[in-house]
Amino acid sequence: MRRAEMSELVERLTDAWNRHDPDAVASCYAPDAVSRDVTLGEPLHGRQAIRNAAAMYMEAFPDIAFEIRRIACDGDVLCEEWRATGTQEGDLMGLAPSGRPSRVDGCNTITVGTDGLIHSETTYWDAAGLYRQLGALPALAHGTA
Repeated sequence: MRRAEMSELVERLTDAWNRHDPDAVASCYAPDAVSRDVTLGEPLHGRQAIRNAAAMYMEAFPDIAFEIRRIACDGDVLCEEWRATGTQEGDLMGLAPSGRPSRVDGCNTITVGTDGLIHSETTYWDAAGLYRQLGALPALAHGTA
């Protein structure tokens, strides 16, 4: 698959997130896709699981917005560096709404099939930073002793 086609897939995925459309997010994935999030214990298997996870984040952050920072491609693999912003207005995996804004950076390593869909991905992101911004983790100490 060509770089331009892979970049278009990432742009379509980002647009779906920014339109808050979990079905459109899921449509970017193969029916049997596997999505691994390094902060979660188990990978998501299939479009429906991926759609449900997207909907959960969209409910927790109704104003969620993604920005593509950089895309790199090599063969059928692409890496997408991104930034997400949003205000937590809903439950986030058991964390009550904080009303706080957040900004998080992350990166996805994605394998794209010949069908132009995502077949597997691993998401690396600053979950601890997000939970600090939402008040669920203490701020890190600054300075030296």
